Amino acid sequence: MDDLHAELMAAFAAELAEHMAGIRAALGDADAGRAVDLREFSRRAHSLKGAARAVELPATEAAAHEAEALLLAVERGERPLDAAAIAELKTLADAIEDGASTLQPATVEGEPEAERRVAVAGHRVERLGRSLHLLATQVGEQGAVAERLTALAADLTAIQTLVARTGDAEAARRMTQAGIELDRIRRLHGRLYDTLDRSTATLERDGERLLLQPVATLFDGYERTVRDLAAAEGKQVRLQLPDMVGEADRRVLNALRDPLLHVLRNAVRHGVEPPFERRRTGKPDEATIMIGTRIDRGRLTVTVRDDGAGLDDAAIERRARAAGLIPADARPPRSTALHALLFEQGLSTADRLDEVAGRGIGLSVVAETARRLHGTATIAPAPGGGTMVRLVVPVALTRRTLLLVEVGGTLCAVPADALRHVRRIAPADLSRSGGATVLAIDGEAVTVDHLGDRMGLPRAAAPDGTLPAIVLVSDGDVRVIVVDALRDVRAVLVGDPTAIAADVPLVLGTVLLDGVVVLVLDPGALVRGGSSAMTLPVAAPEEDSRRRTILVVDDSITTRTLERSILEAQGYRVLVEVDGLAGLERLRSGRDAIDLLVADVEMPRMDGFGLLTAIRNDPALQSLPVVMMTSRNSPDDIERGLSLGADAYVTKQDFDQGMLIAVVQQLI
Repeated sequence: MDDLHAELMAAFAAELAEHMAGIRAALGDADAGRAVDLREFSRRAHSLKGAARAVELPATEAAAHEAEALLLAVERGERPLDAAAIAELKTLADAIEDGASTLQPATVEGEPEAERRVAVAGHRVERLGRSLHLLATQVGEQGAVAERLTALAADLTAIQTLVARTGDAEAARRMTQAGIELDRIRRLHGRLYDTLDRSTATLERDGERLLLQPVATLFDGYERTVRDLAAAEGKQVRLQLPDMVGEADRRVLNALRDPLLHVLRNAVRHGVEPPFERRRTGKPDEATIMIGTRIDRGRLTVTVRDDGAGLDDAAIERRARAAGLIPADARPPRSTALHALLFEQGLSTADRLDEVAGRGIGLSVVAETARRLHGTATIAPAPGGGTMVRLVVPVALTRRTLLLVEVGGTLCAVPADALRHVRRIAPADLSRSGGATVLAIDGEAVTVDHLGDRMGLPRAAAPDGTLPAIVLVSDGDVRVIVVDALRDVRAVLVGDPTAIAADVPLVLGTVLLDGVVVLVLDPGALVRGGSSAMTLPVAAPEEDSRRRTILVVDDSITTRTLERSILEAQGYRVLVEVDGLAGLERLRSGRDAIDLLVADVEMPRMDGFGLLTAIRNDPALQSLPVVMMTSRNSPDDIERGLSLGADAYVTKQDFDQGMLIAVVQQLI
């Protein structure tokens, strides 16, 4: 394909998308009985006919020609714009798209012009986003460099005073010069850091925009799908799409396409009735499924509502009991809990198994996708009759607004969109019910947990005796979480939780704030979790008054920060190094009396096995207890670590806070 033809194809793809959006909107207006600009409608069909001829798409050209002819007949009064004409125009619109189905977007080489559209592979854009996130993290770490330069300046000032007292003029002069040079470096670093920080912020925003696309693109092709499904079921169904504005992360929209298709299938199969049943209840033969969208506070809400018969609670309960989701001797659950069972795999109210419904997996896919996107899915009776399914997910997968809280001296974050409100609780307002602590909120007894108990961290008493708390909502359930302090609200990039390299309970992801890794907590897990405390073993009293010191060696800033937080919360003094060679130098320097080493295996320069070998071959270090912490869990690796003299070997797949503390307590 030469460059000219490639450019023509790219231009046609953009033109096709634009005109088809206008044609679908006009068909929706005609379907709803609203006024339609027939001249504009005809113009779009005519434009597509000529454009299709230019890129040699005869099927698209023919369908556009027929649509133009039909519209001209309507415009001249030769044919009414009735249901039959609208149905024929919908069929021709489908044919226009089908004729261009083999069209492949092309990337045009050369200098781009303002109007040129260039196709970029999605995974390349996502990789750019990850690189920008890493760059922002590295820029943030420059703050630590500034702190070290400031500390060094203070040290030089103190040394300069001491040198002056000795009367050594040359030494005093050289110290003064060193101080001047250091001050110059500090100012230069400050200017560079500020400039780099601003540039990185701009790059981040630009990179995020590349991942955005109009929310309206999520529903491309759904109208035809609903029409075909309805025809197969012997029903008449019209899909009503609103005027949708706003953009969302393409990864979010792509993830929602199949779940929304499941919801629409469910609405056609279960929700709306056949025409003869609708007539008996005074409804029009044609059913309506409406899709609504809203973007608010960083959340995308998609609502699918039908005007069918609504939810049959008796049938749902009967099938749920048959599937074992409700114990045979249990009382009927309340409506909200009963409807939530529709999202469980294996539950279906279909009376037959076919390609549309009956396997009991459709809505479970919807719920699982919502959870994976850190969102929610609910189903409920629609006001005025029918059924309403609502999906609420973040607009973007990374940047989120977080509330920072403190517990046990550790800073954590909670997504702000899960907060109902924050408050301070007087202990007198708390009571006991069913073995749990509860607080009355709007006449309802809501369970109260302390975040320190859930995370195995010590509590701190509030100076004024009140309890700072957050009220979380997830999937319709509410829980009050008491914290030590409420700190700040930030909009930041949330990193992948797998970067922690351990399956840590309650953790949704991580953020880097002022050079410190902060855990982002999963509000759903906090709300769903039991009220029993997740308390870590308490550190045993030490035989002497000296505070025990642990050296953590790991090249992952997230992992070593996490381990340091856990150990410091238990009262240990924790030092960190970034690789085996730096760890060995720290041990041999004798600057600190180190009681135990926690080391990763896979590190640059010197790995954990090399560090362990060097320790066991050094008479001054060979008795040091060593815990190997690694993602390697093969028997050969574990055997090798223990044969080299490791006192304990913990794999990160099985890692939890209690295990690490228990191992440490056994060794020191």
